[in-house]
Amino acid sequence: MEKDQVYQLVTDRICNLLEQGVVPWRKPWNGGDSVPQNLISRKPYRGINVFLLSTLSYESPYFLTFKQAKELGGFVKAGEKACPVVFWKWLEKRDPEGEEINEQGERVSRIPLLRYY
Repeated sequence: MEKDQVYQLVTDRICNLLEQGVVPWRKPWNGGDSVPQNLISRKPYRGINVFLLSTLSYESPYFLTFKQAKELGGFVKAGEKACPVVFWKWLEKRDPEGEEINEQGERVSRIPLLRYY
């Protein structure tokens, strides 16, 4: 999925909530104070993912990927929809010799990588 499509997906999700009369940055749900996190790694989600997952109003803060559920012997009901999760990081572009730093001590290049799951 292209970067612009990911941005549009997140924007559409927020607009849909607003059209339903939900102000997504207010917390009307009773999910406790736990930050959404992956059930297996216990790693908390960060950035826009906290917002996107919190607006689902689940009581449990734990989430799994489809693959993780399958590996645990679980399943996903037919017709269920995934919640978007966004991942990004910096990739270091290396010079032809494989170095990240040139002779002047400057970083060769950093490229943002954006993925949607």
